[in-house]
Amino acid sequence: MKISNIKTLILFIGISTVTGFGIVWFGIFNIAATDKHWDITTNLLELVRDRSIVSNAADLQVPDLGDKNRIAKGAPNYAAMCAQCHLAPGIKTSELFEGLYPQPPVLYKHGLDAHKPAETFWVIKNGLKMTGMPSWGIYNSDDQIWDMIAFIKALKDISPDEYQKMIKAGKHTHAKGGHGATAKPDHHEKSKAKVSHSDDHGESHQH
Repeated sequence: MKISNIKTLILFIGISTVTGFGIVWFGIFNIAATDKHWDITTNLLELVRDRSIVSNAADLQVPDLGDKNRIAKGAPNYAAMCAQCHLAPGIKTSELFEGLYPQPPVLYKHGLDAHKPAETFWVIKNGLKMTGMPSWGIYNSDDQIWDMIAFIKALKDISPDEYQKMIKAGKHTHAKGGHGATAKPDHHEKSKAKVSHSDDHGESHQH
């Protein structure tokens, strides 16, 4: 390589580094959820995400997802952990769904269309960085997560009335005994507190 080419390469790297540092330091890159990514950024992030999911889920063994008992057990856990973001039959939107970016897939419409069962299992168990998707494997056994996968697979064929019956027929469970089971005592007490706020129409909500 010629000396002039090496100098040009070093200059390019130097300018790129300084430019990148300036963008970060001066807050030029807007991290607000209301500011959408450029298309090229979205495509790159989705490629990184999808390749990571496919690679990590490659060796997972999928159980029988048509088992009616498994589907029934997955219903109340889906309602408790997934429906607020991913919606459900009869639940067309929510505050969390509207506020998240990127918006979560609507599972009662698309089911497992985006990913294979093993890949969806890996996502639910491990979560996804910088998306709002938590790692439910912290409080749920693999078997409980497979129950939810079975339910999600069947979700497109479940009516709003059937959904309500299914989630009321079962009980939300955790492998580790529930939220806060391994947390400090005062944290568990705080988690019981209800937080109220008013929406744009003056209606009060509680969480």
